[in-house]
Amino acid sequence: MPVRLGIHLHLELEEDDGEFVETLNHHDWVRHALAESVSDKALLDVVDALLDLLPARGQGPNRADPLPMQIIAAMNATKRDHRKSLQQHLDDARLMYRISEDGRRLVRRTDRASELALRDASAAADQMPSSGSASKFLESAWEALAGLHPDPPRAYSEAIKAVEAAAHSVVQPNHAKATLGTMLGELKNARHRFVADVGQPGTSVGLETVISMAEALWTGQTSRHGGQYPTLMEDLSQARAALHLATTLVTWFASHVVRREPKPGVATLMP
Repeated sequence: MPVRLGIHLHLELEEDDGEFVETLNHHDWVRHALAESVSDKALLDVVDALLDLLPARGQGPNRADPLPMQIIAAMNATKRDHRKSLQQHLDDARLMYRISEDGRRLVRRTDRASELALRDASAAADQMPSSGSASKFLESAWEALAGLHPDPPRAYSEAIKAVEAAAHSVVQPNHAKATLGTMLGELKNARHRFVADVGQPGTSVGLETVISMAEALWTGQTSRHGGQYPTLMEDLSQARAALHLATTLVTWFASHVVRREPKPGVATLMP
């Protein structure tokens, strides 16, 4: 494991001419070098890489799997999982990081309300086949923000894709190349065709809220295109705000809070 960890991190470990090191085999030398050469700032990277190299959390064998996979799963289930004690150390130190749900990386701690909202949005999208890959895009956006090295532009881009996936079948189902921008145009130019169960019933407040949120998300992305002036990349706070907007919009579109009004004279089937 120490050797794999050093390779995984692309570490250039310093040689040591001391007599102690000369007595070590290669495996133990790498272990010693990791402990002595890695700076304090890089320790979290070491932990993150170690989590990625650890066996998956043992779930026990699945009888539906081929026999070799069942044997491997059974062996992994009996191994000691060091994640529990590591998580306790992270908690005791009150670090801003915790171990991810899948146990493969460090992620930033977020408030419980945001996690529940994201989970609800993903569940709503998964239950609506016409929402495409909305839940996967939301998960990808969250991973881009919560990881040890956040990628705000990617998170922002994935958040927009999530809304596009959830809204496509509602707003522009026959437009194969629809974007959030074209869907905004449809919502604005054909307001009478849509309804949003937000705010006071019988008013346009709900739909105007949806349009305002979607427009803020769309126009707020500054890294989408290049130009003659330097491109401004989204920062962490902008990407977080985008993900919050996207989470709400995905939930509303996937759960039919926002929907297209049937054309006059066309009967609709009640669910």
